[in-house]
Amino acid sequence: MVDKYPEKADVSIDDFLNGNVTFWRFSRLLHQIYQGEEPLARRLTRKLMEYNRDESRERTARKVRNWMHDRNLPKNREEIFKICFALELDEQRAETLLGITVERGIHYRNPRELIYAYCLRRKGDYPEAVKKVREINIPVEKKEMPACTYKENETTAEITGYIRSRFEHVRSEDELREFLEIHREKFGLQHWTAYRKFRKMLNYLLHPSSGDDFLPDEQEYSIRKVVDQYLRMGVPYEKKSGRYTQIQREIKQHWPSAKTIYEMCSGKLDVDRKTLLLLYLATEGEVDTDAADMRSISEHRRRMDLMLAECGMPVLNVHCPFDYLILLAVNQNGEEDFIGYRMERMLRKIFDTNKPAAYLLEK
Repeated sequence: MVDKYPEKADVSIDDFLNGNVTFWRFSRLLHQIYQGEEPLARRLTRKLMEYNRDESRERTARKVRNWMHDRNLPKNREEIFKICFALELDEQRAETLLGITVERGIHYRNPRELIYAYCLRRKGDYPEAVKKVREINIPVEKKEMPACTYKENETTAEITGYIRSRFEHVRSEDELREFLEIHREKFGLQHWTAYRKFRKMLNYLLHPSSGDDFLPDEQEYSIRKVVDQYLRMGVPYEKKSGRYTQIQREIKQHWPSAKTIYEMCSGKLDVDRKTLLLLYLATEGEVDTDAADMRSISEHRRRMDLMLAECGMPVLNVHCPFDYLILLAVNQNGEEDFIGYRMERMLRKIFDTNKPAAYLLEK
């Protein structure tokens, strides 16, 4: 099995298609992060029934069985947090679970998630955390998204890492309340750092000769053209996923469309991890550098990991199907064409319904 970053030339898309790559599974992840003695499925069923008293035991047990057999994933962040509390995870393991399943760890500029993180730190339970959210009640106003130009000298007070580093010292409820009050003006549901990077890379594609220009409102067709030319890469638009295998669904999930890009530009939709990585491929990582060695594999990976970390997102993980393809596209060092084109060729092969690969067939 190929279980590391694909650095050798003989690691190819065929390894992916033939099932020679070890990808993460939700059930395996749960077993790895759970440290209790009670059987995992029993623990989850019992605790989730406590959290959802209106839900029947049969329905809760069926949901847990589906997770244990990797038939589906939890439907939203709130459900992931319930699992974190049910398994008594600490902040670090909760970050791992959130990051891998919903592509973003704890949002430290969201007061609700800050309170959840505090309760996990203090080994509290989910009902207690929900009660604290209601009691403290820090409203978050929807703020206007920052200008599309990326300011390298932006104040660190606006960055999630600033708040997170200071939140690490909070150890009591009084300190929590004081912290939330002091930093309430910095809270927001949108991820500003991700938004700035997103707008800068998108602008680079819309205006190649002047990547720092503002994006005019009348550029709707240009956005659609950018999506069609650089971001879709042959991934089907079809919403129904019944005919796709699990591996295809994982790759296809949250794939950007013209509509989602419009909504990210306006701030209606948060910028996601997949879109940032696809924009990086489309721009060849050249938005923030003029260095001649940007073609090196290690430099591309370093810059992508840095970008993701700055946005509070998990770094590249070879056990994630999408990330594996990203690394494989970058790894083709001798190729003369663009990284994005290499990625597109692999995706078209994966979603070619006329020639289904053995690994993509349902078992």
